[in-house]
Amino acid sequence: MRMIDEGDNYQCRLAVPEDIASLANLRWRLCTDDAPVADPNVKKEFIEKCECTLSQMAGHKGIVHFIAETGGTVIAVLSIVKVTKMPSPNDINGQWGYLTNVYTLPEYRNKGIGTALLSEARDWAENEQLELLVVWPSDISYPFYERFGFSRQQREQDPLILIVSNGT
Repeated sequence: MRMIDEGDNYQCRLAVPEDIASLANLRWRLCTDDAPVADPNVKKEFIEKCECTLSQMAGHKGIVHFIAETGGTVIAVLSIVKVTKMPSPNDINGQWGYLTNVYTLPEYRNKGIGTALLSEARDWAENEQLELLVVWPSDISYPFYERFGFSRQQREQDPLILIVSNGT
């Protein structure tokens, strides 16, 4: 257990299927930027569909969710999508991770919980022998990732992006 500033205990761990409802709720809050719910039916429908999708993904080893919880309540999440690279003579089993879905409930922010989750995720990534973690942070979260050691890389093979759908 790690300590929150106020002395509350919290635990960081890999999510399990029983956490799916909490993951769906946190995903709603992340995607809506914690805006007040204008239409509860829209939220309810999203949560149900998200829970279904997350349940289908639960057995897939290509995505993991790390959570922080206190008193049985999930207060933060961080997800990693594992990407397997094509085999090469130099790296037959190459993999990297896409860090996404990073969210902490507003009342628990700036207490070291995101850093603790990211530490857990980094340790997991090292154990999984991932080459790197990639994140596309929001403008406001750049300093958080930079404090943790993320940096802009000027690699000769920086990715080019082709947007094929607007995400709807």
